[in-house]
Amino acid sequence: MMDEIQPLTQPTARDIAAGVRAGQLTPEEAVRDSLDRIAAVDGAVNAFTEVWADRAISEARDLAKRPDLADLELAGVPFAMKANTGRDNDVVARLEEAGAIPVGTTANPQFCTWGTTDVPGRITRNPVRPGRTPGGSSGGAAAAVAAGMVPFAQGNDGMGSLRIPAAACKLSTIKATPGIVPGRSGRNDWYGMAVQGVLAQDNEDLVLLMKALTRGHVDAVDAPLPPQFGAILDLSSPVAGFGAQPEWKEAARMAARTLSDAGLPVREAKAPYPLNPLPMLARWSASVANSLEDEGAGEHLEWRNRVHAGIGRGLRWSISDRQVVRARAKMEKFLPGDNVLITPALATEPPSDAQWHSRPWLANMASNMRYAPFVSVWNLLGFPAGVVVEPVSGVPVQVVARMTQERVLLTAMDRIAAGGVPGLG
Repeated sequence: MMDEIQPLTQPTARDIAAGVRAGQLTPEEAVRDSLDRIAAVDGAVNAFTEVWADRAISEARDLAKRPDLADLELAGVPFAMKANTGRDNDVVARLEEAGAIPVGTTANPQFCTWGTTDVPGRITRNPVRPGRTPGGSSGGAAAAVAAGMVPFAQGNDGMGSLRIPAAACKLSTIKATPGIVPGRSGRNDWYGMAVQGVLAQDNEDLVLLMKALTRGHVDAVDAPLPPQFGAILDLSSPVAGFGAQPEWKEAARMAARTLSDAGLPVREAKAPYPLNPLPMLARWSASVANSLEDEGAGEHLEWRNRVHAGIGRGLRWSISDRQVVRARAKMEKFLPGDNVLITPALATEPPSDAQWHSRPWLANMASNMRYAPFVSVWNLLGFPAGVVVEPVSGVPVQVVARMTQERVLLTAMDRIAAGGVPGLG
């Protein structure tokens, strides 16, 4: 079992970019600092699948010659890419346009199916919760940030794959409305459920990164705030029988109290979660079947994914947009456009950092449902949802908003992180 890696010594993305823009730090120095940290720490974490040291240093030197270096939002900031994302993906291009430099790829489970990150011969560890998984499927990305190897990492979220690792590793992230963040994920973006995104050390970095990703593409992050927005607290679970443990509920209560103390209207109510699990299961499992058909399984197809893909092939016929339209309409009625919903981020501590790839499909399903029942419904409905650490308890919470209301969502997250003090100017 690894020891907790403390303290997190990697500077924030905003500090690195500010230093490079001011000429106090070169892009090469920033990249070398990150590479040194990877060399020192990753042997215990197993976050990275590839490290591009020579390439990253060369790109840092090239970046230093750009005449617009002083204008780049992410000037010289090193970052990690999730292994399922190519260099030609639009989300990577947007980050590089802003001055960020990829230093390597991070681990994900086969086909990005599960909420743990392990494959034969490699188990990715959680740097801040020793003995626990960093979550999945963007578990390597989260572990790399939490261990201070990079200030942020790119990932994607089709069933909670950004928010589960963020909550497991005490980071900030957002699953945006589909179409807000550029970049595709799979044959059909997991039937519209998957989006690209980033994992950040804190909410200030997350806001900076989201602005860089969406600037000139959409205006949701910079859209005007409503004169007054409120919050709804819901501690009930979307999955019957899998409720949250007390510390996760209490963190959500404290987050709601922070907004209430800041003068925002807050009430508690039960959200109309979809009762039929088949639309979500069909999209999730059929997406894995699609990935198997498109990519193959290399030398080894995990039994849990063989079963999952078989279920998906049997359920493809049932996938219909009508299922989502009806469920979304009920949730929109419950959550007005100028409100956010606060829920626990996870239900329990993450499971152990074990060889989940060798365990049966049912064991993986039960584990995922037990510890992360709050996240995947928002992929089905398309609502933006983020994870932010409640500062008093140190326990992450989930915040949800209506579609395209990223500005309201990020503002609420920012106020929770700052203890109610207005931010996100």
